[in-house]
Amino acid sequence: MLVQTPSKIFKNDFRIWQENEKSTMTEILKDEEQTHTLLSLKEVVLDIEGEVRFNFDDERTLLILPLYGEIIISDFYEPVSAGMSLTLNTPSGKDIVIKNLVHHDRSDFLIFEFKKDEYTQQFSKNELDFTLKNNIFQISKTVQHPNFIGLYNGRAEGYYALKESNKSIFGMVINGAFEFQNRLMESRDAILLWNLEELEFEALSENALILFMEI
Repeated sequence: MLVQTPSKIFKNDFRIWQENEKSTMTEILKDEEQTHTLLSLKEVVLDIEGEVRFNFDDERTLLILPLYGEIIISDFYEPVSAGMSLTLNTPSGKDIVIKNLVHHDRSDFLIFEFKKDEYTQQFSKNELDFTLKNNIFQISKTVQHPNFIGLYNGRAEGYYALKESNKSIFGMVINGAFEFQNRLMESRDAILLWNLEELEFEALSENALILFMEI
């Protein structure tokens, strides 16, 4: 029998989007008390020729995950597209500029803000291979805490035993629908879970894409 654990769900339907010139952004998660290693998560949509600028008061580790299209990040001179991730350390006070490289369409990406990880390389690009379905694999191989993504067929189940008992789980459905630790979650819904030792989830639709990490 699945034990119900404390949680907080962040429904996509209730999210507020901020429109700027040639970009739109929403904050999915904000850890005001900085009790977790994951401090914030934003989704950004860049219009054609659009760009967005970030500036952080302290040193941070950033994980950038394109969901659609292709982008380029300041000081990293290679494009990053859907099916890849980029991890980087950024010094305090330095501007990070992300530009849309698609000339005929928008680009959409997630940006995870973590507490500075001393062991993360300045830039680390990772290819995501979704050919093996119904399995999880690392989004970033250089972020020190466990982080996973996976593509699932309908009714396929997944299990994950936490590496550290004092950690929480942050999860997000990128596409489709899942039953995630006995909670229904649909596209772009997110959740924070704590006081659990093992995570269980089941895909409720075909080609359902989910990510989660210990924070």
